[in-house]
Amino acid sequence: MTDHNTTDKTTADKIVSAEQLLLSRGVKPTPQRVVIADYLLQTDSHPTADEVLSAVSGALPVALSRATVYNTLNTLKDAGVIKEVLTEPGRVRYDANVSHHHHFVDVKTGQILDIPADKVEAIGQLLGDQYKVHGFQVLFYGELEQN
Repeated sequence: MTDHNTTDKTTADKIVSAEQLLLSRGVKPTPQRVVIADYLLQTDSHPTADEVLSAVSGALPVALSRATVYNTLNTLKDAGVIKEVLTEPGRVRYDANVSHHHHFVDVKTGQILDIPADKVEAIGQLLGDQYKVHGFQVLFYGELEQN
């Protein structure tokens, strides 16, 4: 599993980091965007928009609307801060790990894990020379064995 969290920093450092990331991507760091980006940078749960709303709803002195969350997620996606992950039809989840990787969905728990790209890169080569592969995303479904 790929871990993109920064657990050794203080909350203030994390928010500065989220703000700096937004600035580096040309996104105006409004309080709403910083709170949402910070949450996504700190979780590896691949949340839906509603889960993001629920998680950050008390983080600001004013209430966040569902529309603000959706608009912010779209802005972050367009800026390359996050990416969308489609694990089931009609349900979009969000991932701040924008490096090339794949996903495993535990069908018992619903947990979504990042799978490093090098674990499945050979799949593209198996298609043969008649296919010019520009990229691919693999989504595995199964049960995570608990050791």
